[in-house]
Amino acid sequence: MDITRGFTQDERSRVGELYWEAFGAKLSHAFRDGGTGRAQVTAALVADRFLIARDGADVLGVCGFRTASGGAVHWSWRATRSRLGRPAAVRSLAVLAPLDRSDVPGVLVLDGLCVAAERRGAGTGSALLTAALDLAAARGDRAVQLSVVGTNPRAEALYRRRGFTVVGQGGTGPLAGLYGFHRYRTLQRPVGGRP
Repeated sequence: MDITRGFTQDERSRVGELYWEAFGAKLSHAFRDGGTGRAQVTAALVADRFLIARDGADVLGVCGFRTASGGAVHWSWRATRSRLGRPAAVRSLAVLAPLDRSDVPGVLVLDGLCVAAERRGAGTGSALLTAALDLAAARGDRAVQLSVVGTNPRAEALYRRRGFTVVGQGGTGPLAGLYGFHRYRTLQRPVGGRP
């Protein structure tokens, strides 16, 4: 397995498929249907804000991250309006806005880690986390941060095994039904060393 930064245009649909499979449940209410949501997410992916795990030409997993320019999925008003039209774009961006993560100075904030179903439990997620820690070190960051929803205890267990600890938590309040989860935890791991 190789992990590199960025994906090619030929890989965009596969990366979009993996991202939608992992996060479509919480993003789907921003769009009129699942097909539209998957297409919009795929179009909005920013290639150089992803780490990609591959076996040859097969994309096994992806890890999005934030830069000073924004997140792994870029929801600009102009692009969203051009793809969906004005009323649908207003609705989509209003639903998506509360899910946006903010930058943390000196911290690499992850923006979605997902692994193909057939590769789960085979070390792909751990390898992507190691690559994220290496990227953070190369950028001069002091830590890597991510959020995990309360309905995904398997992912949280992986992060804890990899040395991440809880640094905060929050909830979706009255929007829980819209997003499909009530609580989330924010976890961090300092850069340097291996657990």
